[in-house]
Amino acid sequence: MDLIGGYLLLLLVLFTANIALMLGNYKFNNVKLILVSAISFIVSFSLIYVSGYMNAQLAFLLDNFSYIFLIIALIILVSLICYVKKDNFKASLYAVIITFLISMVLFASQATLDIFTILLYSLFVFIVLFVVYQLTKLLHHAKREYPVIVGEYMSLFAVLMFIFALTYNSTLNLDYTMFSSFLILTPTYQLVYVIIGIIVVLVVGVLINDSKGGNS
Repeated sequence: MDLIGGYLLLLLVLFTANIALMLGNYKFNNVKLILVSAISFIVSFSLIYVSGYMNAQLAFLLDNFSYIFLIIALIILVSLICYVKKDNFKASLYAVIITFLISMVLFASQATLDIFTILLYSLFVFIVLFVVYQLTKLLHHAKREYPVIVGEYMSLFAVLMFIFALTYNSTLNLDYTMFSSFLILTPTYQLVYVIIGIIVVLVVGVLINDSKGGNS
């Protein structure tokens, strides 16, 4: 996996989880959820595949992804404010989706991906969207307000993008001959573990509260 491909994978997972959490404001049955996940799979596959043909046209981006990370972080923060403070989840959802699609095209255009990897990346989008949305059904029963839970995720998401913005140029100039380029992300993508850990703790907390409530 090349460096940009690694960044793309993280963006796909984080953005998809963010979108799934925000879609938790809607009530989808399993059929509608599978349909939405399938559409996301098709759109992701199509955009990543087509973006591969724009490598030369967008080659200038390779030295400027730090600015793109910074823009993503700022958009996530603004969306967070709109979502939590103004309780306007639709505007925030649209902003996150549009940013996700544009980011996917930009990073995919400079990543070296074969058809199998593109298929695998798109499958991640399907799985993450489906699984995280199912988890939102539990999170709605938490004692904390649902927008606050989503806001915590978005805050960590924005922090991670700021870290990528600050470290991208130095990361790009490292010598890859001694190790896999994706391993360069180890110090920064550990924050993803924190995000996953928080989600797991929240879900476990909801389950424990539910079980206590059922026994009372």
